[in-house]
Amino acid sequence: MQNLIYLIIMVLAGGAGWYAGGWSGRDAVAAVQEYKQKGEQAEAALKLAEVKLKDGLAAQQAKFDAERQKLGDAQLQQTKSYEATIAGNQQQIAALSKQSAGKLADIARLTKQRDDAKTPEARKAAEVQLQTVVVEQKAVQTEIDGRQCLPVPVPLAVLADWRAVQP
Repeated sequence: MQNLIYLIIMVLAGGAGWYAGGWSGRDAVAAVQEYKQKGEQAEAALKLAEVKLKDGLAAQQAKFDAERQKLGDAQLQQTKSYEATIAGNQQQIAALSKQSAGKLADIARLTKQRDDAKTPEARKAAEVQLQTVVVEQKAVQTEIDGRQCLPVPVPLAVLADWRAVQP
């Protein structure tokens, strides 16, 4: 009988051990499942972040390409405008030279008229007209000088300094 009691105790101890071992194993299995789910969620979040990053990068690249194209088009337009200005420059210089010659003839005529004036009022009127024509002649000559320098390249340092003081 005593062996039967030992046998029952051993069976009960084994059953308790199996039950207790199964319980802790269930916790471990549940923990593994939980970490597996968290890992899958983290992997899904990573994939979503990668997709968003790729989309954002593609959008920025498209924006960059569009802006670069816009700048390229603007530079091309400025180059064409500059070349057209240079092409018509010699005709403008010729027209301004004719205008300058006419102004010089007017200055000579008004100077003679001022010098030949009989009264101070006539002399003063001729002087006023002469000064007006001289100012106009200086403006035309400045335009001619500027147009003659138009095709000459400007050093970048000078151009940068000039642009810095522009409004």
